[in-house]
Amino acid sequence: MRKILSLVILIAFFSCKNSEKENNLNQKETELTQKENDLESKTKELEVKEQILKLNSEVKNNIIHCENKKFTIKVDNLKNGDLRYISWNKPKSTSDEPNLILYDGKVERQGTGGGFHYIFKSGEWNYIIENNFMGETAESMGIFLKLLNNGKQKLYSKMTDLTTEKDYDLKSYSKSNLIGNWWTSNYAVRKVRFNENGTFLFENGEGKSFKGTFEMYNKSVNLKFNNGLDKVLKIGGGYDNTSLTLTGGGENFVKEWKE
Repeated sequence: MRKILSLVILIAFFSCKNSEKENNLNQKETELTQKENDLESKTKELEVKEQILKLNSEVKNNIIHCENKKFTIKVDNLKNGDLRYISWNKPKSTSDEPNLILYDGKVERQGTGGGFHYIFKSGEWNYIIENNFMGETAESMGIFLKLLNNGKQKLYSKMTDLTTEKDYDLKSYSKSNLIGNWWTSNYAVRKVRFNENGTFLFENGEGKSFKGTFEMYNKSVNLKFNNGLDKVLKIGGGYDNTSLTLTGGGENFVKEWKE
């Protein structure tokens, strides 16, 4: 009887030892797996950082930087002359891996209204960024994202312009800052002349001129064209001997030009 009891005790002892060893082994395997996952995650982070650095190094200048509730989008001129579309799905930031990169973009100028459409293709999809300088209402001006599938519109969304510039603005502006001649060179020379009597002459760079009246509220200059169109510009600059500027929808006028 004593022999049987001793045997049972020995079996139980070695069973506990084996169980303890197995638990230790499982714990070590878990720790090893966690270390492998951490290493893989860090490797992925480094790869993403290298990708972002490479993508940024290709850029000659940024044309569009915008966002809506779903996407952050950039359109860039590249050093090799290509036009690139790059986007991130929210909540990703531009320091994360992009969700979509498209090359070989095309630019279409939008007639007398002023503005440019940047068009990119991916299979049956067209990704179009509209930069509308003029429109019938203020809401119709600005940056828009349009998605087409086999020519059918699937999305049309107004975007928030994320372009940031160093602040050279004066504390306040008056009508005297506005009166005079302004110009911009963007594919063609567009000119605006503001007169003391509250009228203006807008030249679109294609040989056509448009007249209207203007009103100034702080930094905003509201142009009301005689043909019914409206255009809102923002006056800025002038600080520290910098040029006065008028910007709106991606357009940039500088004071002053001489005939």
